[in-house]
Amino acid sequence: MKQKLLLLAISACVLTALVPASVVFGTSQLSQGQPGTQQLAQGATAVPISEILPKLKSKTKVPIFIPSNIPVSQKLYYQSTGKADSYTISMEYTADCRGAGACTLGEIRAQKGGEFSTKIEGVTKTLKNVQLAGGVKGVFHNGCGAYCTANIEWKTQGFLYTISIRNGVEADLIKMANSAIQAGKR
Repeated sequence: MKQKLLLLAISACVLTALVPASVVFGTSQLSQGQPGTQQLAQGATAVPISEILPKLKSKTKVPIFIPSNIPVSQKLYYQSTGKADSYTISMEYTADCRGAGACTLGEIRAQKGGEFSTKIEGVTKTLKNVQLAGGVKGVFHNGCGAYCTANIEWKTQGFLYTISIRNGVEADLIKMANSAIQAGKR
C-alpha cells in the first residue's frame, strides 16, 4: 500500500511538471474560492503573505518584497528560509516537496549585494533588460538545462531580488515582480 501511495505521489509530481506552461500560467480557470472571499484574476493564486512574513522577519534583515499573487491556478505550498543577508521562499506543488524535482514551481529570493544574471553558454535562451514598476530596471533570463527556468531580477537598496519559475513566461514574471515592487517592503 505504501509503495502504491508513493508511486501515486511521484506520478502526480511528474504530471504536474509536464503540464504546458500555457495551461499553468494565466490561462487556466481559478478554482472556486470559499463563499465571501474576493476572487482573483483568472489563473492567479494569492500568496499567503501573512503566513510567510512572520517566519522570515525573525530570520533576515533583508527588506522583504513578495508578489501578491502567483499566476497559477493550482494550490501551492510555501517553504521559507532566511539568513541575516538573504531569504528564499520556495513555491511547491506538494506539501513535502522540499525543493526537489518535478514538484517545484520556483522561488522568490533576495540577497544582499549580488549581480544580475549573465549569459551562460549552452544554457541561456533569452537574456534582456526589462522595465519594471516605478522605473526599476530588471533583467529577464530564460535558460534550459535539465528543464527550463525563467527568472526576473531587480535591485533595490543594495539587494538583488529574484523570482524564478520553471517553464516561466516573461509576461508572468514581470507581473509578479511589478506586484512585489508596487506592494513595497512588507
